[in-house]
Amino acid sequence: MALSKIQLPLKNVAKTIRNVASKLAPRDTGNLRNVMRSYNTPDRMVKFDKSGGAKITLYFAPPGATYGKYWNKPYGSGSGRTATIKKRYPQHFDYAEKAYKDPSVKRAIKEYTKSLGKQIATDLREAVRKG
Repeated sequence: MALSKIQLPLKNVAKTIRNVASKLAPRDTGNLRNVMRSYNTPDRMVKFDKSGGAKITLYFAPPGATYGKYWNKPYGSGSGRTATIKKRYPQHFDYAEKAYKDPSVKRAIKEYTKSLGKQIATDLREAVRKG
């Protein structure tokens, strides 16, 4: 299925999410950043259904980056290796959620919805002219 003018810009939103998440992810855990960045391509991240709806998925622990899930949603609290690392590197924890809340991602989504609105208005105008 060819991508419509409405669907194509959504891949740019996926790229923005991937870029922010890979910057926030820790560097020293099984090459997480590089694997996550190479695995999260817009084609893998964005899935369109038959009705024209879309879903964006960020794979925060893709194959080959086994430690990713522990940095994004660490298990346990109190003492232990995960708790020690979380205290030392709090900026790297919950990086997938932080990526979705990042201002650049919100800006990309806002731009997408604005262009979506313009495209729908254009399509409606053309339909009215033809009808």
